[in-house]
Amino acid sequence: MGIAAKCRNFAFWTLDTLKGGVIKKDLKSIQSFYSSSKEKQLKEQRAALTSLLHSAVTTTEFYKEYSGVKNLEDFPVVDKNTIKANFKAITSKTLKPEKLISVSTSGSTGAPFKVYQTPLKKKRNTADTLYFAKLAGFTIGQKLLYLRFWAAYYKKPKLLAYLQNTEQLDVSKLTDDYIKKLIVNLQKDSSAKGWLGYPSGFETICKYLDKVNAEPLDCNIQSTIAIAEGLSPTVQSKMEYYFKAPTVSRYSNVENGILAQQLPNQTYFTINWASYKIEILDLDKDIPAKKGEIGRIVVTDLYNTATHMIRYDTGDVGSFYDDNKDALPMLKSVEGRKMDVLYKTNGDALNPFTMHAYVYDFHEVEQLQFIQTAEKEYQIKINTTTNFLREDELVALFKNDIGTDATIQVAYVHEIPSLKSGKRKIAINLYKKSN
Repeated sequence: MGIAAKCRNFAFWTLDTLKGGVIKKDLKSIQSFYSSSKEKQLKEQRAALTSLLHSAVTTTEFYKEYSGVKNLEDFPVVDKNTIKANFKAITSKTLKPEKLISVSTSGSTGAPFKVYQTPLKKKRNTADTLYFAKLAGFTIGQKLLYLRFWAAYYKKPKLLAYLQNTEQLDVSKLTDDYIKKLIVNLQKDSSAKGWLGYPSGFETICKYLDKVNAEPLDCNIQSTIAIAEGLSPTVQSKMEYYFKAPTVSRYSNVENGILAQQLPNQTYFTINWASYKIEILDLDKDIPAKKGEIGRIVVTDLYNTATHMIRYDTGDVGSFYDDNKDALPMLKSVEGRKMDVLYKTNGDALNPFTMHAYVYDFHEVEQLQFIQTAEKEYQIKINTTTNFLREDELVALFKNDIGTDATIQVAYVHEIPSLKSGKRKIAINLYKKSN
C-alpha cells in the first residue's frame, strides 16, 4: 500500500477506536467465526438467532404471537410487500426512529422499499464489507473504482468521495470515448486500485477493449468485485485478462448487506453465515427446496433488531452446494430474481449465463434481451448498429437451449432501457409473473 492509502487506513481505524472500536470488534468476531469448526459456527449462529427471535417477540406487535416459538421454521416467511404493509408492527417499538438509520432502495421493480437499521447493525455491515473485500484482494485505503448508476440520492459529495478514495464512475456514461479516457487515466495512476461495480458495465468495458484489440493493461488493479447483477464466466475471464486481477461476484442487497461472495478461483459463493441465516425454499411452497435444486433465497438478518427481517424472501433464486459435511453450505448459484428466470419448454429453469454467452457470440449486437411471454413463447430484443445477418443462427441457438418446440419472435429496437437503478435485465419472465 502507498503512503496515501496507509494514511487513510490509519485514519479509519483511529476514528473507529475513538468511537469505541465496534467495527474492529465485529471484524475480529467475523474472522474468528470463519476460522472455527462447523460445530462452533453453528453454536454461535444459534446464540445470535435466539437473541434476534427474543427481540422480535418482545419488541414488535407482528411477532409477539410467536412468543415461546423456538424453531425458525415456525416463523412466517415474509417479503417486501409484507414488510411494507406491516412496517410499524414489524419494527421494534422500544427504539426511537430518530436513533435509527433509514435504508431505502428503489428495488428492481422500481417500487420503493425502506427498512430501519440500528447503528450496531450498520457497523456490522461495515465489518462484513471489510472482511469480504479483503478476501477479494481489496484493502481499505486503496482507491476504489465504483462503477454503478449514480443517481443524485446515491452520489457521494466530492469531499467525502475524496476522503474515502472513491472514484464514482457512471455506468450510464460508458461510451467509447469515456472508456478510452478512463483507461488512459487508470494507466497513468500507479496507485493500487480495486473495481466494484455492475457486471453489465464491466461487459461494456471489455467489449470496447476487444474492439480495439487491447493487450492486458498495467493499471495496478488489485481486485474486481461484481455486484447487483449476475457475473457471467465470460465477463469474469475477460476482466481478469485485461486487468490482471482476480474477479469475483458478490451477492448483496441494500436492505441487508453482504449475503455471500465468491473467493478468487472459487466457483461457488461463501455465505456470510456469521451475520445471516439463509434458507433455500421451494419456488412455490414454504418448505426446503430439494437438495441441489433451485429455490427462493430466504434470509434471516441476525443483527438488525430495528426492522426485523426474519425469513425474508429476497425475491432471488439460487441453490446450495452442500457436499462438504465438515463445513456449512455454500451457494452453488445465484440466478437472479425469480421473475427473471426463464423456463424451458419442458418446465426446467434455464441457466441465465447461457444468454450472457450470446452477447460475446454475436459481437455485432450492442444489446440483447430475452422475454418469456407464455409457456413456450419467447421474444428476443436486439439492439444493433449494423445490419444483423445472423438472426437465424441466434434463434437456432436459443431454440437449442430453451426447447426446439419454442415459438420465438425477434424485435429490433434502438435501445433496451435500463432500470431506475441503472441495471439492465438480459431476461424478463412475463409468463411466470402473471401466474
